[in-house]
Amino acid sequence: PRGLPDDLEFNPGGLAVLWAEENSRDSLFAAMRRREAYGTSGPRLVVRVFGGFELPAGLCASERFVESGYRNGVPMGSDLPPAQGAAPRFAVWALRDPGTRARPGTPLQRIQIVKGWVEKGEAQERVYDVAGSAQNGATVDLETCDTSGPGAENLCTVWTDPDFDPSLHAFYYARVLENPSCRWSQYVCNAHRVDCSEPGSVSKDLQACCADEHRRSIQERAWTSPIWYMP
Repeated sequence: PRGLPDDLEFNPGGLAVLWAEENSRDSLFAAMRRREAYGTSGPRLVVRVFGGFELPAGLCASERFVESGYRNGVPMGSDLPPAQGAAPRFAVWALRDPGTRARPGTPLQRIQIVKGWVEKGEAQERVYDVAGSAQNGATVDLETCDTSGPGAENLCTVWTDPDFDPSLHAFYYARVLENPSCRWSQYVCNAHRVDCSEPGSVSKDLQACCADEHRRSIQERAWTSPIWYMP
């Protein structure tokens, strides 16, 4: 059909991911019950998160990242044990969506840890950039949707909360961001050769391409189930 196939406020659809022992009904429902899950805005990113007070600082260099994560900590969706005299560590590993030969996936830009807690009756939130960089120089040409600049095939870090208060309930989840790319709507607008500098040439069914609220670029992402700390 001509024009934008959906309203600007909608995305094409995301993915839900479960870490299960096997692709069977029992294993999938067990993964849901333990909340070992994450979502993406569409790309097939692979993300693992572990938290704990005994996670090795050099876990990213280990070939047994997952095994050590389970042995020395807890996975996404779990509860941390009470504080053991030190701030908790969080090990996060992310792998980009490889895409296809015709349309490769977008490199990763950075990993964030989002922390939430309640202090004096008020909800608080803080976002920490823990791997990669928002200033890596990656860009997207909105006229062609070609991307350029550096990015990562994978990112990994072991991060310690620098503001940990063992007396406060808190949650932590990971957010993984790709480099900037065209939003789905911009691909459609480009395919129809929309030129917003000449409004009279834009047909009614494509006018949303030139709307002020049209976000032409996006950073696709993944976000994990939280790990909870309860003193």
